[in-house]
Amino acid sequence: MLGMFTALWPAAAQTRLAVDAAVESPSSPWQWILHGVRAVPGPAGGMDLVLVPGWGNGDAAADLRLSFDGEAPVDEAGNWAVTMSGSYERSSAELARLGEGAGVFRAPSSKLALKPERSVLALPGSQAGDFSMDFWLKPSRAENGEIILIWKASKRSGTSWRSQQYSVLIQKNRLVFGFINFFEDPSGKATTVSLSGRSMLLPARWSHHILRFDSATGLLEYLMDGVPEAVTYVTSTGRQGGEVFPPRAGSAGLLELGANYTGLIDEFRILPSWVENPATRRYQPEGGWAESPIYDLGSTNARILWLECSAIEPGEGAVHWFYRCADSSAGWRDGDPAWVPFLPGVAMDSRGRYIQLRAELYPDAAGERSPSLTQAVIVYEPDDAPSPPAKLLATAGNGSIRVEWSASAEADVRGYVLYYGYASRDYFGGGADQGTSPVVIEGRNVTSFTLTGLENGRLYFLALAAYDGADPPHVGEFSAELYARPSRVSP
Repeated sequence: MLGMFTALWPAAAQTRLAVDAAVESPSSPWQWILHGVRAVPGPAGGMDLVLVPGWGNGDAAADLRLSFDGEAPVDEAGNWAVTMSGSYERSSAELARLGEGAGVFRAPSSKLALKPERSVLALPGSQAGDFSMDFWLKPSRAENGEIILIWKASKRSGTSWRSQQYSVLIQKNRLVFGFINFFEDPSGKATTVSLSGRSMLLPARWSHHILRFDSATGLLEYLMDGVPEAVTYVTSTGRQGGEVFPPRAGSAGLLELGANYTGLIDEFRILPSWVENPATRRYQPEGGWAESPIYDLGSTNARILWLECSAIEPGEGAVHWFYRCADSSAGWRDGDPAWVPFLPGVAMDSRGRYIQLRAELYPDAAGERSPSLTQAVIVYEPDDAPSPPAKLLATAGNGSIRVEWSASAEADVRGYVLYYGYASRDYFGGGADQGTSPVVIEGRNVTSFTLTGLENGRLYFLALAAYDGADPPHVGEFSAELYARPSRVSP
């Protein structure tokens, strides 16, 4: 649904400030702040705001993590050395499942070799506890015999050595996990464990896969797209309650990813924990948010009429809008001033010189589509200083000057300021009973004022200005200049 809102309002004095993610503010202490949101080039130019795929899926405790977001694949956990082989390349962000790219593999000419350096799970001879392995897969063909990954090592058994291996293969369009001598039988016997999925892999379609092991019970479980596919117990009885066979890595191990596979792999992780709730959505339900810089509307007490917002909200996706404004932006912090929710296009009557916007983005119910924010338009009336009074008349008296004028027609006028002095356009006079120049005259309907205590025979120059109800008030321009000379013989 395209959410483009426009309100009806008198057009006089309206000013429009259009902003998007590329519009910064030189007067703001910060620019755009994005949390789970990123800026992307929009189809109409400018920068649009969308949710970040996979935001919140990361795990700082991962033993191995390949996001494929960089130009070259690296273990972001810092425990494995990664070497590219053959024609490996990174996909564009548009083709990736999450983040900025996915690994592109073409059998048999491309693969990644991963060597453990500081890995806890692959440390030779060490007994691992809980672990999980998860990744996204988008096969081109899903052909029988394709090898997604394979681990090979050697393991001592008494005085001899055994080969150790675990692998993820495609057989009959299904994923199969196999382990040879990876789980250790305390009696010293060789072990073989296999789990085969029930659901078929569909070519050119992303699917999520996770294998997880519970070291307390020996439960080994495989899920596809969050749904259990296969389960077994790696115990002496093959059932719950038997003696658990712990996982133990062999020596000189090497993990090959995409060893004989054509397609995409994204967000490959091995974690030293049981992942209870796998993240199978492209976008997380909690969404993300963006906060704009603080924009200066140019004058205190500016009247904000409404805000127009252009956004695409797919399916159940939504954008919630907030703003805050004040005549000063000094000392603004999180939540102070408080954020006020608003509906785009609905008339409002807030005032302030500085304004900041906040948008909260939520994906559709399936977590597959993100809202897209194109532009926000702040429609406001600057609180300009009032125009000067008209039809002025100055009448000299004995030690006084009476000034008369027509009342201002502007609704926000709160009074007038009378300036006086001894030279044209030099209004620094003093000595009047009402004080030195300028003299404040309260009341918008006042149309005359008399200065007293003036020096007879001296020529005075005078001008009048109006002021409004802003805090501090805006004082307008000078009126036409008047002059008068008090005298004892004056009326």
